[in-house]
Amino acid sequence: MSTTLPTAFVVDASVFVADARPDEPAHSAAKALLRTIAERGVRLHIPMIALAEIAGAIARQTQDPGLALCIGSMYGQWPGIEVVPIDDDLGIAAARLSAEHFIRGCDALYVALAASRKATLVTLDRQQLERAPGAITTLRPAAALQALRDGMP
Repeated sequence: MSTTLPTAFVVDASVFVADARPDEPAHSAAKALLRTIAERGVRLHIPMIALAEIAGAIARQTQDPGLALCIGSMYGQWPGIEVVPIDDDLGIAAARLSAEHFIRGCDALYVALAASRKATLVTLDRQQLERAPGAITTLRPAAALQALRDGMP
């Protein structure tokens, strides 16, 4: 069975947090996915807000602001990553998606970015997985990893 290899991903902050926290249920899949994306040079996009979301989640869990900033910064420099500013076009697209599909505002930014980059959205967020428009492929980290593995010769 032939599987189309994803050529670009938008990765939600939830996946980076799972990678950074060994006690997260999806830690192994998130870690393997991010490593594979970096090794294979697959394009990776995140909206600028992801850095704050990652740092905030890590700080709340660890009570260590310095660690949280370090981890957020590390992901902002991940190999092959494009940290995308939230401009008028992305903001308006996210607002439209948020209103039409009942998606939380920040989550809609990831969906809008995936649409604009024609990328697969990788997330652990149930709302993004269930409510993103059908034209946008949404996968959990384990499924995205499998898609990368299946697409390789």
